[in-house]
Amino acid sequence: MAITGDPAGAEGTPPPLLRAEGLRLSFPPLPPIRIPSFTVRPSGLVAILATAEDAPPILERAILETLAGERRPETGRVFFQERDLGQFPLGWARDHGLSLLSTEKNFHAASSVESNLLRSAGSSLPTWLFRFLPLEEHLPLEAGKLSEVEQRWLALACALARRPQLLLLERPLEGLPPILLQALLERIVRLNLEEGIAFCFTAGPSPLIQTAVSSAYRVTSGLLAAA
Repeated sequence: MAITGDPAGAEGTPPPLLRAEGLRLSFPPLPPIRIPSFTVRPSGLVAILATAEDAPPILERAILETLAGERRPETGRVFFQERDLGQFPLGWARDHGLSLLSTEKNFHAASSVESNLLRSAGSSLPTWLFRFLPLEEHLPLEAGKLSEVEQRWLALACALARRPQLLLLERPLEGLPPILLQALLERIVRLNLEEGIAFCFTAGPSPLIQTAVSSAYRVTSGLLAAA
């Protein structure tokens, strides 16, 4: 099983947590997406910015699933923790510190907030998350009765319950009014800074997001490259 460091890293610099090189993804008749190089550093906060025209939802999700080791690229390689995910079964990274949160709900609407968090954590309640996502007073409530923004807090909490090293998110800020968008983005930034969890998420082009993250990539004309 291939293990490789960051060929571009300076001596003493930690290798990337996630690295991709030479990727090509396609879903005919849509044009392919090429990703020559992509990196998420340990404790990094990375945005992949794209319009619906440049990256239709099916391609945008395919990018995240490929980076998560849930899908094989046509060409190229993805490394997580310096391990070539092509040498491991699909889904291996999910059991080794990577979490993926898509736009589909990752909680049961008819169950309580507490039950959902316990199910996601697999053991005790992840109370450390309540500093960032104020769900403690909602624990007895049915998840489906939470407000839209509270449901996003719960989805994020469930994805973080086992404290992954890296969380990939599909459009976590989509559809929120500006004030709530900024509030949720600030919570993600705090989790990144205070807990050292790396994040990589997709979003529409936004100066606010580009200012908040440590690095940004942009999809244009079938190419994902540094913004």
